[in-house]
Amino acid sequence: MKARQVFFCLLLGVLAASGQDTNLLLTLEPVPPFPELCAAATAESIPVDGIVPAASTNTLSPGDSLTALIVLHQKGNHRTEWLVYFQMVPDTNDPPAKPPKPEVIYNSTGDKFEFAKSPAIFHIRTLGPYVDAESFWGKPLAKDNDAQVSVNGTFLSLGLDKGAAAINRLYRAHGTNFNFWVTERPPSNEETQKNQKIAAALNMTPQEKRALASWFPALMCYFQAVGETPDLDTIMWKVVSLPSMWSVVRHAGVTAWMGMDFDNVNQLRLPAKWGVPGGSNVFTLPIMVELNQQPALNATLLVTAPRPSLLACGGIVGFVARNPNDDQNFVTLRVISTRRGTGAKGK
Repeated sequence: MKARQVFFCLLLGVLAASGQDTNLLLTLEPVPPFPELCAAATAESIPVDGIVPAASTNTLSPGDSLTALIVLHQKGNHRTEWLVYFQMVPDTNDPPAKPPKPEVIYNSTGDKFEFAKSPAIFHIRTLGPYVDAESFWGKPLAKDNDAQVSVNGTFLSLGLDKGAAAINRLYRAHGTNFNFWVTERPPSNEETQKNQKIAAALNMTPQEKRALASWFPALMCYFQAVGETPDLDTIMWKVVSLPSMWSVVRHAGVTAWMGMDFDNVNQLRLPAKWGVPGGSNVFTLPIMVELNQQPALNATLLVTAPRPSLLACGGIVGFVARNPNDDQNFVTLRVISTRRGTGAKGK
C-alpha cells in the first residue's frame, strides 16, 4: 500500500478511544497560541480571536473561514504548533449545462438516500512550525504553505452530530448488532430484512435513519479537505505507532484497518471558554486504527451542529490523536476562530 493511501486510512482514524471524557477535555484544554505564531497570523491577517455565533442559514459563502491550532505534544512537555487557515473561495469554473446527478447511498435496511452535489472550494494555508523552546539545533524555520481542495459542500452541511446522537441512543441504551454502515448499492434481501427487524425493535425514526446514512459521506468529505492540509501528514506520522520491519515482511507490506468504538460515542459539554456556539454540547466520536493488526493510532473527534460558522469544518471543533504505545506523544487540533464571508447572509 502506498504511503499516502496508508495515511488516508490513518486520517480516518483521527477519530479513537482515548480514555475518559474528563481526560479528553484536559488534553484539549484551551491554551493561547505561542506569541510568535500570533504575530505571524496578525501579519497575514489571519484571525485567531474567537468563533462567531451560529447563523440561521446552512450554506457556505465565499469568504467563510476558520482557523485551527494544531499542537504536537511530545515527551518533556515539549510543544510544537502550527496554524491552519481554511477559507472558501469562489468557483471560477463555468456552471455545468445540466445539474449534476445527486449522490445516492443505501443503508442496511434498504432505504435509498439522495444528496445534491454542491462544490465548495477551500484555499488552505499552514503556518509553522513554532516551538516553545529552542533546541540544541535552534528553532525550526517556520513556513507558509498553501493548497486548494474542492469538496461537496452538501456533505459538510450534513454534519456528524445527529448521527452521533442516534448512535448514542440506539447503541448505548439498547445495545445492538444493527449495521450502521452505508453503501452505494442496495444491500442483499437477507441483510435488508435482518436490519429492518432490528430497526423496528429499536423504534428507529426516519430522521435517525437519514442522520446515520449521512454520517459516512460527511466524514469522508471532512477528511478529503483535511487530507489536503499542507504539512499535516508529516505531523500525524510523528504520533503513529508503525509496524516493525518484520511485520512488513510477514504481511508483504502494510495493511490498514479502521473501526469505530460505538460504545463510547458520548455526549459532552465543553467549557464555555471553548467559545463553541449552540450551548457547547458536543459528541465524542472514537475510532481505532491498526496497521498489520497492531494498534497504530487512537483518536477522538468532537462534533457539534455544522451551522455556519462551523459549516466549513462540518461541525468538527477539535480532535486528539494519540500514539497507543506512548501517551505523551499526541496531536491536538482545535478550531480557535471562525468568520463569515462578506457576502454571507445572517453573519
